[in-house]
Amino acid sequence: MIKPKHIPIRTCVACRTTDAKRGLLRVVRQPDGVVVYDPKGKMPGRGAYVCAQPACIALARKQKKLERSLKAAPIPESLFLEPNAQAVRLGRVSGSASPGSPPEGDDVAGLQDAAPPVAPRGAKALAEEAEEKRAEDCGTGPRESEE
Repeated sequence: MIKPKHIPIRTCVACRTTDAKRGLLRVVRQPDGVVVYDPKGKMPGRGAYVCAQPACIALARKQKKLERSLKAAPIPESLFLEPNAQAVRLGRVSGSASPGSPPEGDDVAGLQDAAPPVAPRGAKALAEEAEEKRAEDCGTGPRESEE
């Protein structure tokens, strides 16, 4: 039996859901104190993860979740534009009129209702999904018992 590949799990600072590390966006406070967006997820420093959804990014911005997690001074507004653009590139947002799009201005009331709830997934569930996908790709899915 092949041992399933380890999938690192991280938690979004805004909505507290867990997902694979590659499914979240990373913001890092570098050793010199500068806070930057880390698209590859490998920069040195203290990191914090946020979902690639505008609703989570707006919630993290409004409630200062990233500042708290990174133990940093106020984060410049320009930093929040990069993860929003990355969310669009990843296809998480279909346009500005989508239900998960950020509201105009700083009014983020009702963000909890805007984004559909996401069930937390553990490492076991992610490993099972990866095994099913591998079985579909290879055509070697679980065999049905012969009756």
